[in-house]
Amino acid sequence: MRKIFYGAGIFLVILLFTLGFYGSYQISQLRGQVQKYQAMETKNETLDAGFYLKNDNGKVHVYRGDGETVYEYTNIQVSSLPEAVQREIEQGKFIKSEVELYSFLENYSS
Repeated sequence: MRKIFYGAGIFLVILLFTLGFYGSYQISQLRGQVQKYQAMETKNETLDAGFYLKNDNGKVHVYRGDGETVYEYTNIQVSSLPEAVQREIEQGKFIKSEVELYSFLENYSS
């Protein structure tokens, strides 16, 4: 009977150690992802410095903060937008962040 208790005890100890190491591994992976995301956020804020929406042959195209590098092509027709937004895009509508950009694109696409 003692052998069964010792065996079960050893099994439980090994199980706890295994779960501890696995949990530690998962936490370190999560920390790495958070650090990577924070680095990307910092990079986006410093390098991109926003986005510009411009009219390119009747369609809205997204340019990086420098105003010359295309960030994304869209199928949004300028003529389908409200007049006030059309005027802003003709002048080069500035959008500060990626979150604002995708919110705008979501609202006016489809």
